[in-house]
Amino acid sequence: MRTILLPIFFIAASHSLLFAEDAVKPIVQTHRIEIAPLFFGPPTHEYPFDGEMTEERLGAIFDNMKRDRINMVLLLGGWGEKTYFPSKVLKEPSRIDWYEIAFKMAQQRNMQVVLSGVYYTYNEQFLGGTWDPKKDLEINKKVYRELNQRYGHHPNFWGWYIPHETGDRTHRGDIMVILKNLPPFLKELTPGKKVAHAPWFPSRITLGEKDALTPAETAAEWDAMLNEIEGIDVFLFQDSTAPLDEIGDYFAAIKPVFDKHDVELWAVMELFHRFQDRPGIELFESISFDMLKHRMETVSPYTKRFACWEYQTHLNPDSKAPGAKALSKAYRQWLERR
Repeated sequence: MRTILLPIFFIAASHSLLFAEDAVKPIVQTHRIEIAPLFFGPPTHEYPFDGEMTEERLGAIFDNMKRDRINMVLLLGGWGEKTYFPSKVLKEPSRIDWYEIAFKMAQQRNMQVVLSGVYYTYNEQFLGGTWDPKKDLEINKKVYRELNQRYGHHPNFWGWYIPHETGDRTHRGDIMVILKNLPPFLKELTPGKKVAHAPWFPSRITLGEKDALTPAETAAEWDAMLNEIEGIDVFLFQDSTAPLDEIGDYFAAIKPVFDKHDVELWAVMELFHRFQDRPGIELFESISFDMLKHRMETVSPYTKRFACWEYQTHLNPDSKAPGAKALSKAYRQWLERR
């Protein structure tokens, strides 16, 4: 993904520490993936979708997620006017209320649910145009109100996800219009519910050598941004947006900043291939488990939980994506040994 939309959210095991008697530093147990996005059709313009969603297919996805110890799902809206519940705000709603079905399936399996806003004009910047942050803000406020009216009563409703991705203040247009205004709105709409957001690292493999920020520069940028942002409880950084040999450096640099601002730092384990010599991805080919394990071990000391992008394509044993079945099998074997 140009950086990929993430959307996405979704996450990993509690931050447990194991102490050896003669150890000077704690040994951090590697988190597992706990949180997964769920979509009912293409979540962005670059995504094909393998067939139609059915209740049987959705139930099988939930059963696999439960087996893989996923305990939270993020319901992803569509983009533009498209969504997957009977919206009265957007012009291309679904006649089937997939969100209500998903809430019930999640509750049956003791899973929490996160609701997302929509990429209204945001994707236009990846299709040769520009996006309008003020329009996205206006539409998303209406969508969030509608979502709260329809689904906010569910006991397994965790909170909200802001999908507009952020690397810094200058790329992706005036992203701060969204980040400065939506979180306070959501806090007023649903006091006590959490708000999450998934940024990317402005590294050489997302922006190229000329525009890249070092880990220290990234930390300074986010320190300045967090002085302007109120109401986001959780930031889930997309792990592979940093070069493989620098992932730990980026997370180590930003952790003190997020601790300082008293917000939780989680991570998104990206399960697709990202080029290491230039910006670019292989979005539909799954990484190896060895790669995933290395990244989980690298990032665990700095974060509380893991999400993934994304389960249906890359960690679901029923997926047809190249490498998905092998990744699913190896990951399950690893889980069973924990």
